[in-house]
Amino acid sequence: MQIFKFGGASVKNAAAIRNVAKILKSYKNEKLVIVISAMGKCTNALEAITEAYFYEKENRNQLFQDFKNFHYQIITELFGDEKHSVTASVDAIFCKIERYFSKKTQASYNFIYDQIVSSGELLSTILVSAYLNEQDLPTHWLDVRTCIKTDNVYREANINWELTLQKINEIVPDLAKKSFVVTQGFLGATPEFFTTTLGREG
Repeated sequence: MQIFKFGGASVKNAAAIRNVAKILKSYKNEKLVIVISAMGKCTNALEAITEAYFYEKENRNQLFQDFKNFHYQIITELFGDEKHSVTASVDAIFCKIERYFSKKTQASYNFIYDQIVSSGELLSTILVSAYLNEQDLPTHWLDVRTCIKTDNVYREANINWELTLQKINEIVPDLAKKSFVVTQGFLGATPEFFTTTLGREG
């Protein structure tokens, strides 16, 4: 089994995602786990959205709308239709962010940061996985939070290596026998399954 990592610049737009698919076609019969970052500058955009939400800035809604529009444009360019089936999965991620907007938070900034900023990796991997499947490259989207188990230190989580290894061995090998496995970098989950991040570049 090989592990490939594509950083944000490698999936920054539709053309970049098409290039990733072109690269992976050379490995069609291999067992691959493909780790993908948020697209382009999306982590920075989500940090700005988090700050605008937490500190009740007036530009919050516009920042979030711009973020959504960016992803809808990618869907249109990759799949030819903003109403493609992948849109429902993307909208579900957006709805989770919007639920925070509907109420004033009592949680810490670092907790809110991890719940919102983690969306970048989830969105990019959903889109890439769907596109690879359409390019006749069977791909399973894996939520890495089912594997990477951490403590409750938000934004700088420490990995529980023993439990993480156990979960990876339980989940990943069987998936990789049947398809590429596309998953996220940067993310983990607490014992209560709240999202954590491992620090920028983590």
